[in-house]
Amino acid sequence: MVSFEYSGKIEDFTQGYIMKSKRFRGLYTRFHTLYPNPEKGTETVEYYLFDPKEEPVGILFILHGLGTSNIPFLLWMATHLANANVRVVMPILPGNFTRVAHGSVSGKDFFDADVEKATKFWEQSVVDVLSVVDHIKSQNLWVENSHLFGFCLGGMVSVMLNAVRDDFKKTILMTVGGEMATLMWHSPTLAYFRRSIEKLQSNEKTKGKIKHFIDDQKKIKEIFKEQLQTLKHFKSVEEMQTSEIHPYLKLDPIAYAQFVDKKKIIFVEALFDKALPLRSRKLLWEALGRPKRYIIPSGHVTWLPFGFIVGRFILQNMGIREFKKQMELLKKIEVEEKK
Repeated sequence: MVSFEYSGKIEDFTQGYIMKSKRFRGLYTRFHTLYPNPEKGTETVEYYLFDPKEEPVGILFILHGLGTSNIPFLLWMATHLANANVRVVMPILPGNFTRVAHGSVSGKDFFDADVEKATKFWEQSVVDVLSVVDHIKSQNLWVENSHLFGFCLGGMVSVMLNAVRDDFKKTILMTVGGEMATLMWHSPTLAYFRRSIEKLQSNEKTKGKIKHFIDDQKKIKEIFKEQLQTLKHFKSVEEMQTSEIHPYLKLDPIAYAQFVDKKKIIFVEALFDKALPLRSRKLLWEALGRPKRYIIPSGHVTWLPFGFIVGRFILQNMGIREFKKQMELLKKIEVEEKK
């Protein structure tokens, strides 16, 4: 069973300045996770806060992607948004960057042959981000003009957050997909997952012990194809999480999409995205009710060095006057439904 429940509040935390500039200050905060069963090495929640010296015009949470390499680019974008008078919060998700589980690799544990192990990282990601939201509110730093930006893995977690809480006015999903059956077997990013399956299959001690048919590509695709059709019958997130559907489907943003207000979602898709199969992106967009969608002429990560363009797009959607002009590299598209 998947659960995003947690209790308690942050009693003790450590916070210090990591940078100061003319218009904002950067702070780094740590506290013990409220997730009840964290893996060793992920027990401490970490987040960066870039706080304008003047009254902020909004607050933006940035959720990074799988692994480590994208994080410096997003931190750089965060400083420029703070310079535009936006309070920016960037949590580090468990299992990534400085929060890797002992003996693991950054980003690896969200997709694992052991579904129970993978579940813990998805659960903790939601719990940790929500507890950071709670912590920001407890310090009277929350701003009514609140937005969420999720890239890749962070976008998948963002869908889950929107399904269980109503903290953000708008959420920008940046190059995000769903349907685990497609991702696990066809995303180049998850080649390590497929290698781990092959390794387990080749070992006589572990062969046949991989849980929930993850080792059988055809079988898991059939299961997902059938069970995706049943998602519409669930009346709540809790009902879906306690159901008998495949454990990996309970970690799929598509399973949470129907509980999200599509008017709050902005879907940004990369035209040359090879990391996310087209089917993965399309199914999630459709499951979200076909929200407003933009196409950018880039690959999955090649937009990162040009984060200032995406930063201006974020400011535009937050209603900040200086950036009302339509971005030339962001072209809104109308998608006709296939008959």
